[in-house]
Formats: sequence, structure tokens, C-alpha cells
Amino acid sequence: MTRGDRRNQAGACLVLGLFVVGLMVFLSLSFRADNVIAASFKLDDVRICEELDDGLNPVNPGTVLSGDTKQVCLWFKYSRAREGDSLEIIWGFSGQMVQKDSYRLQESEGTRAFYLLKEDGGALPGGTYSVSIACNGRERRLERFSVEVTSADEGFDLDEALD
Repeated sequence: MTRGDRRNQAGACLVLGLFVVGLMVFLSLSFRADNVIAASFKLDDVRICEELDDGLNPVNPGTVLSGDTKQVCLWFKYSRAREGDSLEIIWGFSGQMVQKDSYRLQESEGTRAFYLLKEDGGALPGGTYSVSIACNGRERRLERFSVEVTSADEGFDLDEALD
């Protein structure tokens, strides 16, 4: 092996070594970022149902509810929250927001339930709904569900539908 070959080989080893060190630094930083993200609010279980039982568990969870449904319950378990985290529950119907609930968390883990219902106690109009769960302004989950359409739903006014 000539002196020039050794010099070229040493230069290649130096470049490879710097590449490996750079890769290790990059990976180390990415794992730290993941740990910060992993320590943030987490939804462990989310269910849509009409009501809760005596033990506060969802009754008949599903994404298609009957046409005579008078209320919808969003039930979820959460963990990794910080005291004071802000939750926003945003209900939508046919692509328009119809209700917004806000809540400040006091515990790092727990179970919460929020309801959508009409003020007059009547059945919810048939159609497509959504509910979004956001923590500190960042959407964490979007659930879609529907209420079966009935003949009473024909010609309803969206502005009056959930008043």
C-alpha cells in the first residue's frame, strides 16, 4: 500500500467517523424529543354511546345511533395530563359546530364524559356528527358518528335543530 492510498483511506475513515458521530447526535436528540412528546396528554380509550351505567361505563357504544336518540355521550379515559391542562370538546353536525365544552383537568389521569342533547329534550336530528377532543389547543382525537334519519328529520332547520 502506498502512502497516497493510506492517506485516502484515512480521509475516508475520518469522513465515515464524522458521519457516525453526527448520526448518533441526531438520534439522541430525536429520542429526547419523543420523550417530551410521550409525556404529554394521552387518550387511552374513547367511546360514543347514548348513556352510562351506574358504574359510569358506556352502555351500547357504537358509531350509529337510533333515530330516537335524545342524547349522545362522549366517554373517555386519559392519562399523562398535567394539572391545569385545558380540554375542549367540540361537537359538530353536518360540518358545522353546534356545541363547545371546556374543562380544566385537575388530575394526571381519569375518566370524563360529555353530552350532546337538545335543550327541549327532543330527539337529535338524524345525520352525520363529529366530536373533537383537544388538549391545550391541539386536537388529539376526532370521532365521527351518525344518528339514523327518520321521517321527522325532513325539512328541519339546522339553526334550530340543536337549540
